[in-house]
Parts: sequence; structure tokens; C-alpha cells
Amino acid sequence: MIDPTNTTLEIGSAGCDTAILGIGSFEQHSAHLPVETDFFFAERISRETASRLQAVLLNPLPYSTSLEHLGFAGTVTLKPSTLVAVVWDIAESVHHWGIRYLVLLNSHGGNFCLNPAARQWNMERKKPHLLLIDFFASLSEIGDNLHAGEVETSMMMHLAPQRVREDKPEDFVPTWSRADLTHLGMKGISPTGVWGYPSRASAEKGAKWFDEAIDYCVERIRTLKGAFSKLTDI
Repeated sequence: MIDPTNTTLEIGSAGCDTAILGIGSFEQHSAHLPVETDFFFAERISRETASRLQAVLLNPLPYSTSLEHLGFAGTVTLKPSTLVAVVWDIAESVHHWGIRYLVLLNSHGGNFCLNPAARQWNMERKKPHLLLIDFFASLSEIGDNLHAGEVETSMMMHLAPQRVREDKPEDFVPTWSRADLTHLGMKGISPTGVWGYPSRASAEKGAKWFDEAIDYCVERIRTLKGAFSKLTDI
């Protein structure tokens, strides 16, 4: 791993073709988890992934698109166009020092704008190649735990138990679908900001899901890099 605390000389002489950009958020995670939960995951998972791939580790983004959580104290959001512009600017920057693959390691489920942004960039044959990785896609048996539920609570109990309050809110799974966050926002669907079962959380489950996430991210990046390397027209 090429750490961001290294000097320009050390980074430039490393000969590495891949950089990892974790993308977190700063938003409500109910009363028992910190507002920086997604940013915390982005930092930890991007660091572990970069270490295993010997990639350049960029400082993760602490803010992203959290529009659905407006109305809860502590939520800070970027407009989708702002997040896309920031990601593209970072991509242009790292291209200047030889990076061929920029991994967008997303830890916030509301960043839907990253998919068309990465697709447009790649289809326009721009460099570096953008590899969009959603680490939540790797997790097994997560059920209805969409936000501040069993999964996120378990992972925080594993990684930073001192950051989890013992007096967790009640479990809550609404009758609305995830798509209705577009219409009602989280505040209109879940008054406590919970979507799932925080009561079922444990550090043991968190360790399992964290390991699954790292394994998935590493393998997915290797697979995508291999696919790009076989395309002769880009």
C-alpha cells in the first residue's frame, strides 16, 4: 500500500497503477451510531483493500449524496452533480501521475449518481479507468437491514465498539420500499432513522461481514482490471 502520508517522491517512484478512493458520508445513523459511520467504513475498508493490492491509498471522501437523510440533525449532503464533479476531478489528477485504475470504493447506499458517472467516463474512453465497487454488494444474509440496522451496527461493534451506544433504538422495518426514499425521505419513512434490526447486531457478525467485504473488493478489482487489460481499443 502506498500511504497518503508518503512524499511525492515515494509515490511517484512506486510504479503503482491503481489508486483506491473510499467514498463515505456524513449523515444520521440513528441515536446509537455516529454520523461518520459510512466514512469510517470507507476509511477502514479502502485501507485494507489498498494494502492487499499494494495500491495507492487516497484520503477517503467524508461527504457524498445524502439527500434522503435531510431532516435529521447531523446530515450533510452534496448535490449529485457536485459529487460527480469531485470524483472526475480526482480522476484527472491521479491520471497525471500514472494511475491507470481509480477504484471508487463506495460505502454509502445513496450514491446512485456514481454509476452513470463512472459509466459515462469509461464509455468516453477517458483515463484512468473508473472501477466502481460497492462493498455492501458482497454481504450475505443482510435481509432488511438497509440503514443503522444489524449490518452497520455489527460492523461498528467489531471495528470500534466504543462508538456504539448500548441503548439502541427499537428495530424497525417499514412497509415502504427502498424506492420510496425518493418520495418520502428517511424521515418520512422511519422517524428514528433505523431501517432494520439493530437488536440482532454482534461483533462476531461484524467481523464476518468485514472480512467478506475486503475479500469481495479485492477480487472484484482484480477481475475488472483483468477485463480492462484485454480490451485493445481503450
